[in-house]
Amino acid sequence: MTTTFDRGLALLDAIVAAELGSTGYPGNAQLAERIGLDQAQTSRMLKDLAAAGLVERDEPSRGWRAGPGWFALAAAAGDGELLRGARPLLRALVARRHEPAWLSVRSGTAVLTVGSEASHWASYVAATPGALTPLWCTGPGRALLLDHSDRELAELLDGVSFVGGGPRAARDLATLAARNAEARAAGVVVADREFEHDVVDFSAPVRDRLGTITAALSLAVPRFRLGGHTAEIAASVAEAARALQVRTGAASGPGPAATRAGRTADRPAS
Repeated sequence: MTTTFDRGLALLDAIVAAELGSTGYPGNAQLAERIGLDQAQTSRMLKDLAAAGLVERDEPSRGWRAGPGWFALAAAAGDGELLRGARPLLRALVARRHEPAWLSVRSGTAVLTVGSEASHWASYVAATPGALTPLWCTGPGRALLLDHSDRELAELLDGVSFVGGGPRAARDLATLAARNAEARAAGVVVADREFEHDVVDFSAPVRDRLGTITAALSLAVPRFRLGGHTAEIAASVAEAARALQVRTGAASGPGPAATRAGRTADRPAS
């Protein structure tokens, strides 16, 4: 049976193959012909792929090319050691907490989910593989930014309007920087209603061999199920992130970027 997912993969594969070849960036009509769909179906699927950041328009030709989400996903998938190491830890978190757990990487100013384990209570958009969510109002996004200084945050998020997210999302750069300074000291982000109403993201950074943050490991818990266990849950997520670093032979502590961020946390961005 050919599913929508299969057709989407075929469409993405055709775009990447064309980009790697010498045929240029294919348009809607070319892609529809190559994968055997009508143009209306192709157009709808391209919009979905573009919304996920997996493809983007090449403005001069108006054809399609691989987007930032595809490159981030490819980079994460290329690090098989990270994904293999994360799977049992994500499963253990779900088994212990009965909540969705996932692994994310940064894709520009967004967060890309590259691996997840589902729970039984509900689906959670951020925990869906391939999901793209904002950096500034999600637990994993903030965890990925913990080593950024105020100046680096300002440069990266230049032009971000801080509109959307949950009721407690940061509405300006200063608030985000202050929250990250607090989370940096704790080593884990507790994003309470920052992305969705009544959901808390617990997220911890995952570092590579040089101490650089390359991923974030997260767990989402509805507020009514916290039961006074916020500190305990945060500790379990941080412990899982550290265990992943051990599995991948990563550094045991922050790298130079974290030290720089700590020194500049109280300086206003210019």
